[in-house]
Amino acid sequence: MQPPHQPPYPQQPPAGLVAPLGPPHRVDPTLRTVVLAALGVLVLVFSVFGGYETALHDSDRLGTIGWFLPTIAVFVAMIVLWQDSAFSLRSDGRVLEGTGLLGRHGIDLARLTSVTSAAARGSVSLTLRDDVAAMTVDSKALVKAGPAVLDAVGRAVWTGQEQRRFVVPVGAAGVWGMPTLPGAPAHGTSGVTGRALLAVALLVVGVAVGVVLGRAA
Repeated sequence: MQPPHQPPYPQQPPAGLVAPLGPPHRVDPTLRTVVLAALGVLVLVFSVFGGYETALHDSDRLGTIGWFLPTIAVFVAMIVLWQDSAFSLRSDGRVLEGTGLLGRHGIDLARLTSVTSAAARGSVSLTLRDDVAAMTVDSKALVKAGPAVLDAVGRAVWTGQEQRRFVVPVGAAGVWGMPTLPGAPAHGTSGVTGRALLAVALLVVGVAVGVVLGRAA
């Protein structure tokens, strides 16, 4: 008598994890580039408009906020997309997936190539990158996703360091209380700072142009 057929995965995923997700969903890079470019143009246009209207009408603080609300909304959207930020996290133990500005996307935890961190309002922002894409998550969002998800990501980060694929920064290691290697950086370099500075530069240039035009009108 042959043994009964065994399914390739447990019928029920471990507590706190979801059923196997398969290969990670990826955001189309062309779409991402087009949307980022469009958001950059909108930031510039809306900031010019806000600066112009504020200077033209000599607006008070409340009026100024009103003129710049569209600028703020687009600016935040641009930063979220540029950082590959993800929310509503879930994991099957191998893939970490979340919802971003362009839908759900994920990374393969078994193929991590770098981990960086940044301090973020009493929390830690983590940028996890595999050999294809990156994902930025807040440590509080990982905790909210549940102990199993937090543990799965922590094990993947630890394994990557053990295999000498990267060095875990002190800030990231603190999320799980794991030891760091000698000479580990405080946070590591993810390129996020440069992107944020470019977005701020677009905003400042737009406001300055708008104010000049408004005062000249």
